[in-house]
Amino acid sequence: MTRGAAISERQIFWGAILLAAMLRAAASIPFTVGWFDEIWQYLEPAWHLVEGPWVQTWDYRSGIRSWLIPELLALPMGAGHALAPETTFHLTLVRLTLAALSLVVVGAATALGLKLSRLHGAMAGFVAAIWFELIFFAPRALAEPIGLAPLMGAVWLLVARRPPPGPRQFAVAGLLMGLSFVARIHYAPALLVLAIFTAKRDGRSAWTPLIAGGLVALGIDAAANLAMGAVPFQWAVESVRINIVENRAAAYGTSPVTGYLGLFGLYWHVALVPLVLLAWLGAKRYPLLFWMAAVHLLFHSLIGHKEYRFVLLTAALLVILAAIGTADLLRRVPRRRLMIAAAGAMAMWAGGSAALAAANFRPNWSMEAGLADALERAGRPAKTCGLALYRPRGTVAGSYALYRRATPIYVLTSPAEAARHTAAFDVVLTGPKHKDELPAAYRLEACAPPGVTDAPSCVLRRVGGCTPGPGLRELNDWLAAAGN
Repeated sequence: MTRGAAISERQIFWGAILLAAMLRAAASIPFTVGWFDEIWQYLEPAWHLVEGPWVQTWDYRSGIRSWLIPELLALPMGAGHALAPETTFHLTLVRLTLAALSLVVVGAATALGLKLSRLHGAMAGFVAAIWFELIFFAPRALAEPIGLAPLMGAVWLLVARRPPPGPRQFAVAGLLMGLSFVARIHYAPALLVLAIFTAKRDGRSAWTPLIAGGLVALGIDAAANLAMGAVPFQWAVESVRINIVENRAAAYGTSPVTGYLGLFGLYWHVALVPLVLLAWLGAKRYPLLFWMAAVHLLFHSLIGHKEYRFVLLTAALLVILAAIGTADLLRRVPRRRLMIAAAGAMAMWAGGSAALAAANFRPNWSMEAGLADALERAGRPAKTCGLALYRPRGTVAGSYALYRRATPIYVLTSPAEAARHTAAFDVVLTGPKHKDELPAAYRLEACAPPGVTDAPSCVLRRVGGCTPGPGLRELNDWLAAAGN
C-alpha cells in the first residue's frame, strides 16, 4: 500500500473480489422475501418461462415490465430446476448468479481506488466487499441491484481506466448503460450525468460509439419483448404513464421530499454524518460519482412513493467515495504507522458495517422467511393437488416459483367457504391467528415465526386427493378483482 509494499495491484483486486464473493455466496443461500416485487416482477415470470403456471400481478397485466430480466433469470432457474426439480435449487442458482453479477460493483470500486494508489484500491475494494447494503442487495432479483451492476461496469470503463477511454470503451460502456436503463429506467438521470461528464464534446470518438452501444442494448430489449408477443418499449411508456402520470405508485404510500434523508438516517444511524463527510472528501477525487449520487437522490426525492432500494445507487456511490476519502485521510499518517492505521480503518469499516446490519436494518435479513418456507413446504409432497390461501392479506402471498406444483392456488376468505370447498385442495397456508378456523380434516404441519408483515406462514394439510368444485376463486382472479 506504500511505494515499498509487497502487495501488488492484482492481489488487491482479486483479494477484494474473493472476499466479496464469499460474503455474497453466504447471503445467497437463505431465501427470504425482502420485497414482494422480487417475486411478482421477476421470479414468477421467470418461472412461467421455465414451467408455465405463474402468479400474474397488475404489473404484467398492465404491461409495465420488460421481459428481458425474467428471460435472463429463466436460464439459471431452468438449470437449477432441471438439476434438482424437487428442491428450491432453482432459486438458489438465480441468487448465486445475481451475486456473481454484483461483483462488478466491487471490481469497479477497486479499480477506481487503484487508479489513485494501492492504498485507495485496497480501501475501496474492501469497503465495497463488506458493506452490508451491497451484500444484502447482491442476490436480490430486483431492478435496482441488477441495473447497478452494468452501470458500475460503465463507470469502470469510462472513469477507472488509467488510459483515457477510446471509441471501443465508449461503445461497450454505451451497451452497459443501455442495459442499466432497461433494467431500471429511473437510472436515466444518473446515466446522463455519466455520459456528459465522460463524453464531453467529443462527438466522433465518444458520443457516437456511446449512443451506438446504447442502441444495441435497446435492440436486445426489443427482441426480448417481441419474443413474448409484447410491443417493444411499450412497457417503458406504460410504466411512466401509470406510475408517474396517473400516480399509481402513490397508492403504496408517499413521503415528503426529505423522505430519503430520514431513511438514510434510519439505516446509517450514527454513521450518517461521518460517512457523508468522508464521501465529500472522496468526491474531490471523483466529483462525477458525487454528482451521479446527488442527481439520482434528487430525482427520486421528487417522486412521492419512496422505498430505500430505489436509492441503492446513491448509497453505493457514497460508500465508495467514503472509502476513497478514508484512504485520503490515511495518506496523512506517517509511513511507518500506515499499515497499522490502514488495518485499524478497515476494522472500523467492518465493525461499523456489521453493527448497522444488526441495528435498524436487521429485519430485512429474515423478512418473510416464514412465507418462503411455508410455500416451499406446501409443495414438497409430489402428490400435492391443490393449495388454498386462507384469509390472505390484500397483496400477493402465493408464488408458483416457491410452491413448484402446477395445481390451482385458491383464495378463501371465511370459515364457511373453507368448509364448503374442503375437497378442492389438500394444503392450506394461513396466518397463525387463523389456523384454528379451518376444518378439522386439516392438521397443522408447521408454523413459522411471523414475519414483519402478516403474510401466511402456517401450513395445514389433509389426507386425500382433490376434486375441484364450482365457485372457488383462483389467486390470479382474486388479484385481478382487487386490482393487484
